[in-house]
Amino acid sequence: MNFEATPDQRAAAATYRAIALRHFAPSPRRGFDWATWRALSEAGLWRTLVAGRDAGADASLNVFIAAFEAIVTATRSVGFAMALANQATVIRALLLHGTPAQRDRFLPALTSGAVAATAISEKGTGTEIRALQSRVTLDCQDGRLDGHKYNISHAPDAALILVAASATHDGRPGTALVLLDPQCAGVTRTAPQETLGVADLPIGDMTFDGVPVGTDDLLCSPKDGLRVLMDIASMNRALFGLLCADVVGPFLDDALAYVGERGALGVTLDKHQHVQRRLVDIHVGAERSRWMALAALDQLRAGDPSALASCSIAKLGGARDLTQAALHLLAIYGSDGYRRGPLATFVADALAMGTAGGTEEMHARNIFSQMQRRATASHMHAA
Repeated sequence: MNFEATPDQRAAAATYRAIALRHFAPSPRRGFDWATWRALSEAGLWRTLVAGRDAGADASLNVFIAAFEAIVTATRSVGFAMALANQATVIRALLLHGTPAQRDRFLPALTSGAVAATAISEKGTGTEIRALQSRVTLDCQDGRLDGHKYNISHAPDAALILVAASATHDGRPGTALVLLDPQCAGVTRTAPQETLGVADLPIGDMTFDGVPVGTDDLLCSPKDGLRVLMDIASMNRALFGLLCADVVGPFLDDALAYVGERGALGVTLDKHQHVQRRLVDIHVGAERSRWMALAALDQLRAGDPSALASCSIAKLGGARDLTQAALHLLAIYGSDGYRRGPLATFVADALAMGTAGGTEEMHARNIFSQMQRRATASHMHAA
């Protein structure tokens, strides 16, 4: 891992930070900020991911990550950052796992700003892959998709949905990853649903009733579906961990200014050790989360098996640190923070990250499974 930013990374960060600051609407926001999304897309944000495709899908990932961090800090929006992470995840999935025909079919639109979504979660089973009720039935070259998806980011308006469903391959259970045009027959989408946080991110449900699926609509063979899906999910988890760290920064800067001005009886808040401790804890948590996420992304790029656990650690730790940071800020601002406004919105958004991209229990189970595998391998090697 090289910690020093390259000239290309610094340039990308400056360019996309300026665009985000110029276009983004102040909080509280209702509805997705399409103006900023279009401005970033037109400036080439998504093309940074495909610029080095001849050298591999991850060759220019660092440039995108630099831009991503700058945008997240500038926009102060957990929901918008989630949309950025989801889009990057699908583009990378096509670059790494898609066929040339699939890349030619989907990448031009996605890199121009058409929105992609990943649909895993189902009502009652969450993101437990082995319990998916949605199913692809394959018959030679033709098949059909039936089932439902629940609480999917950008489900109401995405132009491409990557749907995870159960399937059977050579008589064995498998996982189908369907590249689905949501406008095709048999797909029903709800309007955006009301949620506690991330009100600026359209979240909805989908149902599938006999949706036609051909082999060219599958990202990979159902035999390889679980492995590929874990790679895709790992990228998303690491980016979620990174956004948890980056989105805190501007709120921490605001709080430092606030405690330096606010006070009583001639003593400002920043002179109190308990206030200092809260601010330090926020900073330590953000730094811890950021470096864990960057390390996980580096492992994922290198194909290190440890990335499966590290990406879950990044997301789990990032969400915990973000939630604690939000509560610290609420305590510092007191009644000023409790009134509806940017900080109250941030607190609700921070709580959303506890379940976005998988619950704590799901990530803990994944981490524990990887711990067991490593321990078993160590014992076998010692024997």
